[in-house]
Amino acid sequence: MIRAFWLLMLLMFSAQAATNMWIRTGEAYGIEPRLLYAISKVESNLDPLVISVNYTKLTKIQRDKLYIMLQNSRIPYNTYTKVVEIHSRNSAQAKGVVDFLDYYRYPSFDIGLMQINNMHKDVLKGMNVSLHGLLNEDTNLNVAAGILWECYKKHRSNDKAINAYNGALVGNSYYAKVSTELQKLLLPHENDSKRLFYRVL
Repeated sequence: MIRAFWLLMLLMFSAQAATNMWIRTGEAYGIEPRLLYAISKVESNLDPLVISVNYTKLTKIQRDKLYIMLQNSRIPYNTYTKVVEIHSRNSAQAKGVVDFLDYYRYPSFDIGLMQINNMHKDVLKGMNVSLHGLLNEDTNLNVAAGILWECYKKHRSNDKAINAYNGALVGNSYYAKVSTELQKLLLPHENDSKRLFYRVL
């Protein structure tokens, strides 16, 4: 019942498939739309404004400066073992956080719906997409689908491509997490070993 509900939610965001960003982007890149949705669920819990800073790569000065900025701006955040997860209340706050992290050259942070890392900044420039642009969920999803497709072209398997999207092939439980979310969207006769990437290589 729950699985059917989520499937309907995914496929019926709009009466027309052309206005459904999951279907539109999936078809454009040859990727199962439900896989894109599952990844966004794992990455951001569908929050287009969330920004995650890699805590392990920060100096003490960077950590302190980040916390002072967040507290002074009254921006909610959570600190986990490896990341500071920032939940801006609106797009203006989120843009301010991106500006801060970029200006002070924080080494590794992820932006938006599909958590695109700032390491892609130079590639984004070639696409005429700014780091701010990644706060737009359509733009973020399209960039992420392109990255995911490149991972699949390189590795030619579901699990390796999905783990590579997360940044590590070895010792990575990311594929399992995505599969758990994907299973909630699949029909009873389907499983996550089906062709998740279907564009001709």
